[in-house]
Amino acid sequence: MTVIPEKSNEKNKTMHHLSERGQNRQTEDLVLRIREAVERSGTQKQVAARAGIPASTLSEYLKGREVKLSVAARIAEACNVSLEWLATGKDMPAATLAQSQTESAEINYYDEEASAGFGRCASDAPQPQKVSISRQFLHELSLTPNHTIMLKVAGDSMEPTLKAGDRLILNTSPSHFLSGVTVFVSSGQLMVKRLSPTASGTVMIISDNDRYPPQEAEINRFRWGKPDGNDSITVIGRVAYRLQAMS
Repeated sequence: MTVIPEKSNEKNKTMHHLSERGQNRQTEDLVLRIREAVERSGTQKQVAARAGIPASTLSEYLKGREVKLSVAARIAEACNVSLEWLATGKDMPAATLAQSQTESAEINYYDEEASAGFGRCASDAPQPQKVSISRQFLHELSLTPNHTIMLKVAGDSMEPTLKAGDRLILNTSPSHFLSGVTVFVSSGQLMVKRLSPTASGTVMIISDNDRYPPQEAEINRFRWGKPDGNDSITVIGRVAYRLQAMS
């Protein structure tokens, strides 16, 4: 007697194993492409920062951890390769990295002044201009064009770190870390200050110029996004670089 169910089960097992091997191969290929992209784009720490993910998480992906499509898209952007190439191996990286390092990228420049004093009224809907900047330079700062903007400084409260007329390059990629020199909107005022979290659940808002007293705000008041007119303090971005005015 022929036992069809047993033969069918055996076949199903074989097909299941073949499917697993195929999936494993796809995962291995994806990991190899991520490794290649990361190695050619900088350090793991730099790529993770540009992608907005923890360096430890990127390390896990490089070891074979499953990658969500949305995260893969961020890694692809951070490494300047196409998502299609990263996910499937089809097509070539979106401009070879050797070429892309010499190309320029466009970022938004807002003719707005972030106050280093007591605050300046932020425009409701500022219209940005486009300025060109070296992709190589952005990579060195662990920045991507889509999460980089530029604006200028007014006031003297952040001297000697920042001076009136300086242009600031901001990293607008959201982060859980509220530390360092940061541009934010509070009570309708566009400001640039040094943020320093405390152990008691507050954030010190510090001017580098000693003539200006520090302020303190509850950490739950801080958020990323667009100003909503409420009591929240809306973070615009962290200062990644300063272009200093010569006069």
